[in-house]
Amino acid sequence: MKRSPSPTWAPRYSYSDALVNDLCAVAEARARVELLPLPADESLRLRHAAYQRSTRSSTRIEGNPLDDQAMRVAIAAADREGSKAEQEVRNYWRALDHVEEWAQGSNPLSEAWIQELHAVVIVRGRGRRRQRTPLVDTVSRRIEFAPPTPADVGLLMQQLCQWWQASERLPPLIRAGLLSHRFISIHPFPDGNGRCGRLLATASLWRSGYAFRGFLSFEEWFAADREAYYGSLQLGCPVDFYEGRHDPDHSPWLEYFAAVLQRAAADLAERAQALQARQEPPVPHPWEGLDRRSQQLLTRLRARVAAGQEPADQFKPTELEEWFAVSSTTAQDWLHQWQEQGLLEPARPGQRIRTWQLREPWQQWVLGQPLQRE
Repeated sequence: MKRSPSPTWAPRYSYSDALVNDLCAVAEARARVELLPLPADESLRLRHAAYQRSTRSSTRIEGNPLDDQAMRVAIAAADREGSKAEQEVRNYWRALDHVEEWAQGSNPLSEAWIQELHAVVIVRGRGRRRQRTPLVDTVSRRIEFAPPTPADVGLLMQQLCQWWQASERLPPLIRAGLLSHRFISIHPFPDGNGRCGRLLATASLWRSGYAFRGFLSFEEWFAADREAYYGSLQLGCPVDFYEGRHDPDHSPWLEYFAAVLQRAAADLAERAQALQARQEPPVPHPWEGLDRRSQQLLTRLRARVAAGQEPADQFKPTELEEWFAVSSTTAQDWLHQWQEQGLLEPARPGQRIRTWQLREPWQQWVLGQPLQRE
């Protein structure tokens, strides 16, 4: 029987010893990663590797068939051509940039912003779903989840955003885990809900100070055991949203989510520690002083290195427009700002600049040898 949504959303959960231990372990790993002085080029490589793994893993959870090299090529491309699978990975990378911009700002979480995020993930088919279409297993044709009716989605999304805005005192992992799970349960869009739900977890963690310098990727740990991931999302509830998923005990999901984050954070801290050990004494890295957009540009160019594109450190203004979905005027403004800051220079002197390239030392760091796990 369909039940009307409650006036507010108050998630139910409890703290087990395992959950508390994982929360503490993630906080300890975060402190190690945030404070480690890293070799001059490793921050860029760690950031690129995290973006690469997040994009690859989150799209594969949804069945993207591209292999690793095809994904690298698709990410590095600066156009809207190609297959649906190639567009999916390009869109997810753009969405990570979109999430980072929001996380570094102060705008509250809202359904309008979530719709913007969804429009980046799914360029076509924007907007809420208009039908209550159940999720069906592609092999068995068995219904796996029946989401709430479209008539209830608006109120449920409003409640979710209001809850998140009022939950600043919660541990960041609890806050992010609940936001992601509830959004996926509401299932407001016809497609892309899983990807958006994982991006919302990232957005919440980053806004709450758990960005790990942009080096953390947890989606790969979900993708490594999709059955466990989907099983944890279901919480053992009936398939119909109104028969338990509307007000479940979230404790099992939070224990799973925190355990995944703990493994991802511990792995990152170990790798960062190993990289730091190569360098004695530590040398300050100018990467940390770059603004968000400059870091995103360098990460984009690092993706070209991973894809084997040459020359990887050169690009046209039209490619910049496509990467960041900006106008030609905005792209030109950015290019001249980067030239003044010493980040870029024209690839060939002349009155009309058709191609730009990185200046040293950024060129050397972007073109350096890739990490094994990139």
